[in-house]
Amino acid sequence: MRNSTEILHSRLSRLMLFGVMLFAVLLAVLSACSNTLVGNTGAQNTTSLAGSTTGNASAQGITYNTGAQDVVIRTFYGGGNYGSLELAPNVSIYGDGTYILGANRQGKLSADALQQLIHTVATTYGLLSFQQQQFTDIQDQNATFLELNLNGKRQQFVYGAFGYQQESTQAIDEYHRLGQALTAINNALTGATQSYTGSSIALLVRQTFSPDQTPLTWPITDFTLAQASAYECGLLPPDTTSANQETGCLKFLIPQHAILLSTQQEQAIAGQIGNQRQGTFLSGIFAEGSAYYNVTLRPLLPDELPNKALAMLGSAQFSITGVPLLAGTVPPVPTPTPSV
Repeated sequence: MRNSTEILHSRLSRLMLFGVMLFAVLLAVLSACSNTLVGNTGAQNTTSLAGSTTGNASAQGITYNTGAQDVVIRTFYGGGNYGSLELAPNVSIYGDGTYILGANRQGKLSADALQQLIHTVATTYGLLSFQQQQFTDIQDQNATFLELNLNGKRQQFVYGAFGYQQESTQAIDEYHRLGQALTAINNALTGATQSYTGSSIALLVRQTFSPDQTPLTWPITDFTLAQASAYECGLLPPDTTSANQETGCLKFLIPQHAILLSTQQEQAIAGQIGNQRQGTFLSGIFAEGSAYYNVTLRPLLPDELPNKALAMLGSAQFSITGVPLLAGTVPPVPTPTPSV
């Protein structure tokens, strides 16, 4: 038989072994918790995730709105002096995981996939701690514009031709990380997509002097094309040297305003246009009196109606700015100011 000392040692050994096993289990649980993305906060309708950023920033929480109309990530390509007008963003990713490509295709990220993408952009590549946001040396060339809405703050980044001038090591590092973040965004959107049809439509009108198709008849009486064109692009400046008085509005430059159509107005105009398109949007040439107008129907993205602004990007732009959206009576054509 074992004496009391041996029995005591045996019991102590078992207790120590149990303690070691319990400590290991606790470590595993704590480690798993530290790497888990925190879920929806409920009343505030936001989600937060935690992580450590690249560079000098320490661990920080990242929050974003989870609504279907809340833009979390958005990209454009353009803005150069010789660039074309972009009537819609390249990519719009919303807080519920929905993403829209242009304004005609949509897909869906799971909550985990969206959080992982945000973690990659904001934490792995550390965009929220950047010292510089614009990376372009040649202003007249197109660039990629990135908009982030995280931690209750809107930030914009520009990724273009960079490094042709003397740059700091930090600027070059941030430039490369921004490029990697943009690649990660595109790589995340590889799932199945379907057609996107906006619930509302904006009207875009500019006067043209070179119709390239048989003009259509304007089908509504609520306002004239002259009113719409003047409201969106302004009055044409006097030009006594050319038969073509067109301006850059809605060709290379964003308009001053856009007009929200009612369902009846949109159906009447779309019925006249038929299947004619300019890119991915329904578009046609209409005649009014002796004047001609280029008319485009642009579906609204989920955030644009509540914000009363269209997301567009034109030439010679250095940031993404919204085009005010009118829901109501179109003003009359203003009286030209007499030249002195």
